[in-house]
Amino acid sequence: VFTTINNIKNADDVRHEIAALHNMGIGAMFRLGGGPDQKNTNRVIVNAGHGGLSLPTRDYYTKEDAKSVEIKGKFVEHMTNMFKLLGETPEAAAADAGTVMAIQMRLAKASAAPVELRDADKNYNKISVIDAQMIIPNFSLTGYMKDRGIPAVTEINFCQPKFFKELNAMLTDVSIDNWKTYFRWMVLNNA
Repeated sequence: VFTTINNIKNADDVRHEIAALHNMGIGAMFRLGGGPDQKNTNRVIVNAGHGGLSLPTRDYYTKEDAKSVEIKGKFVEHMTNMFKLLGETPEAAAADAGTVMAIQMRLAKASAAPVELRDADKNYNKISVIDAQMIIPNFSLTGYMKDRGIPAVTEINFCQPKFFKELNAMLTDVSIDNWKTYFRWMVLNNA
């Protein structure tokens, strides 16, 4: 897995790696899977929503009270130690932990709060795959689904469009090397 991650060179490789990690059960960047259509339970629909966080919810990243700051600090320390186990120098491991934290912080800030996730209507945004692709033009949804072995669909429940807009921006803002670091962390965190 690490060899494949290290060989990522462009945005298409990033997409392929996300699909490969999702096929392994590793929720990098977002989540996507089949489930009942909430408005018509006789149908199965593809649902896509936010994901890619190591801590339980966005609140662990966004709150600034003393306990939250302590948890974030211990999380960065834990990531640093895990990267050191891969053979990285303490400096490189700390830098990689900072990279992962920055990526996860952006994902968290774009994610829905736990209370919003409990509102089924706020998380139901069934649109055509074509319309979904317009929200995330930097990421081929049909290519991703093909990589995953998901049959072609025409509709998708894009649960949190705001999240996917931010993810779309991140696909050009975040360097390929930083995505490699994030993917290595996601594998480590799920080992």
